[in-house]
Amino acid sequence: MRLLNWAIVSLVLASGCSHHRTADANGRHTVIWLYPIDVGTQEMTKQLVAKFEKENPDIHIEVQSVPGSQYQTKLKTLVAAGEAPDVFVCGDVYLAYLKPFLSDLTDLATRDAKEVNIEDYYPAVQKLVKRDGHIYFLPQWFNVSLLYYNKKLFDDAKEPYPTGSWTWEDYARTAKRLTSKEIWGSTVTTGWWGEWLTLVHGAGGDLFNSEVTKATLDTPEAVKGLSFYRDAIKQGFAPSPGNGPSTGFASGKFAMDYGGHVGLWATYRQIPNLDWDIEALPKGPSGRRGGEISLTALGISKSSPERESAWKFVKFMSSQESIRAHVDRGYLAIRRSVAAEKRDKDLAPKNRGAVERALESAEPIPSSKDFIEIALDLVQPEIDRMLTENISPAQAAKRASDAANSFLRATNGGAK
Repeated sequence: MRLLNWAIVSLVLASGCSHHRTADANGRHTVIWLYPIDVGTQEMTKQLVAKFEKENPDIHIEVQSVPGSQYQTKLKTLVAAGEAPDVFVCGDVYLAYLKPFLSDLTDLATRDAKEVNIEDYYPAVQKLVKRDGHIYFLPQWFNVSLLYYNKKLFDDAKEPYPTGSWTWEDYARTAKRLTSKEIWGSTVTTGWWGEWLTLVHGAGGDLFNSEVTKATLDTPEAVKGLSFYRDAIKQGFAPSPGNGPSTGFASGKFAMDYGGHVGLWATYRQIPNLDWDIEALPKGPSGRRGGEISLTALGISKSSPERESAWKFVKFMSSQESIRAHVDRGYLAIRRSVAAEKRDKDLAPKNRGAVERALESAEPIPSSKDFIEIALDLVQPEIDRMLTENISPAQAAKRASDAANSFLRATNGGAK
C-alpha cells in the first residue's frame, strides 16, 4: 500500500487549518497525545501521564490510543483532516516526511537548555536530535544494533564469547561450529531492513547515494553485504524464512542474534533459562560495523494551539524521571546520567560497554521522506525473493535498485 499523499496533506496544513481550544471546566489546557498502544509500556505510560498532570494541574493530557500498526496511517489521516494531535511519535525514522508538520522546537530548547540538557544524551543521539541546527523532537529511548549471544550455548560448546575485535569471518565460523541438530548458530531477521542494510553498510555499500537521489544497492560492496546475509542460510547456520523456532533468540535455540533489538531486553530478562549478553557487531570487509541507530521520540504539531503546554509534556517525557521509568521497564537509558546510575546493573546484559562501542559507528537510516516506502514496498520483496526463490544477490540488488530508481524518477526527478 502506498503512503497517504503527503502533497495533499501539506496543502491542508498550509491552509492554516487548526482549531482554537478553550480551557475545560476545571480551567485546564488540554494537550492531545496520539499514543501507539504498547501492552508492555501501557501501565508505565499511564503512571507518567498521571504524575505529569499532578505536577502541572493546569494541563490535562488527553491520550488518544491507536494500535501501533495503524499509528502512522491514523496520524496522517488526522493531519490531512486538519485535526493533528498536539503531540505525536516522530522518531528519526519518520522525521523526513513528518518534518513539514512538526513545530521547530529550537527556540524552546534553547530557552530551556539547562532543563532539556541535550548534552546528557549519548553523542550519537545528539546528532540525531540536532538536525541541520534545528530540534524537532525530544527522544525517550533508542535502539542500536548489537550482537546478542546465548552464554549457555557457548559454554556448553566450550566456545569463547564474542569480542569487540570480531570480524564477519569470526562470527560465521563460530556460528557454523555452534550449529547442531537442535541448535542454530544464528538468526536471520527477515521482512525488514534491520539486518540486510546493516550488512550492506558493513561491506562498504549503501541503499542510496549521499544525496538520496539514486539507489545504489547494486554496487559490488552492497551486493557483498547481501551475499553475506543470504549465506547465513545457504551455509546452514541460520534457518530459512518460516523455519526455526518462531520466538527466535528468546527460544534458547539460537547461539547468536545479529542486530537484535534493545526493546526485547525486558522479554529476555523474564525467561528463566536464557543466559545472554551482548557485544558490538563484528566488523565487515570495509572495517565498518554497519549497525543502525534509531530513536523513539515525541514532537509537537506545527498547528497545535497548545504549544507551550505540549512542550512541558514533551520535556517531561524525555526527562530523567521518565527515562528512569523506561529503564525500570527494561529499556536502554538514552540519558548518560541515568545510565550511570546503573539501576538495572544486576540484570542482563552485563557487557554494557558494548553499547558505547556500537554507538561509535552506528548509522541512522537515510534521511528521505521516501525511505520507508522504498525499503519496504520496493526493495524488501526482492530481498525476500533472494532468500526464498534462489535469486542471486546480484539479481535481487539489480531488481531492487531498478524499482527504487523508477520510483525516484517519477516522484523526485532523481536517479538520472
